[in-house]
Amino acid sequence: MNSLRLSPHLVRELRASGHVTHYSRPILTPDGTLVPTDLTATPEPDGYGHTFTVPGEILVLFPRTRPGSVLCVKERWKVGAWTDGHVAVDYAADHFARPEWLPVREPFLSQLISESLEDLRKAGCTPDDTGRATWEVGKAPTRWRRPETMRISLSRAAAQATSVHPVRLSDLTEHDAIDAGMLRVSDGWLEQHFPAWFARLRRVNQAGAARGASLSPGPDTQLTAPPPGPSPLTRLRAAIRRGHDLHPDQDAWVWATRLHLLHRTPHQIRQSTQETPCPAP
Repeated sequence: MNSLRLSPHLVRELRASGHVTHYSRPILTPDGTLVPTDLTATPEPDGYGHTFTVPGEILVLFPRTRPGSVLCVKERWKVGAWTDGHVAVDYAADHFARPEWLPVREPFLSQLISESLEDLRKAGCTPDDTGRATWEVGKAPTRWRRPETMRISLSRAAAQATSVHPVRLSDLTEHDAIDAGMLRVSDGWLEQHFPAWFARLRRVNQAGAARGASLSPGPDTQLTAPPPGPSPLTRLRAAIRRGHDLHPDQDAWVWATRLHLLHRTPHQIRQSTQETPCPAP
């Protein structure tokens, strides 16, 4: 089973609405340059590749994800607890603490436990008289881990790619951006991508709080209207351009992958596939 790494706002959109659109890094030619955006993309008969007609040649490019394929969704996570041969997992996107124990094989299990014990020591978490350390569910003092370190058995979500097609950044719409989870980004994400706007918003909020706490507000604590925030489309284009070193107004082709959330985990899907008997000859 192939996998796809999703950022927290994409995971939140997928779990809330049952679908989300993931936009890839800019599409490149075989020589590593951006595919010119003045070209036209035509689907191949198999519905997988797309033809870009270049003067003097025909360029056929394929996305990494084939339409119809089932993917393991990988996301930011950490070890919530552990026992013999199993771990519990906390997910960063919605701070969800998964209640069941999940199997982990060696040597990955020993690595997770060793690193988690180191995290406990750094956090000053001391064991009780029985030698066990405890903490509130969902608040384990362990490190957050990158999505690519997640194994299939630890993933909580599988998704099917219902369609994959190329699209120019300049052709994206506000609806596309909303479907890409841009209304579900965190304050930290906004501060990272739009620092000047976020700093102004913070000053306005602080002024409003000071005015509300003052019995006789002065001119420095006058409540002003919050500055208009970046639209979902502005957020989406900025995220793609910033993440892949494009200029602020630069156009590019990207792959748009429409994902539909499945009702089974990747581990359950893999187990059912392995248990399916082979047809008799």
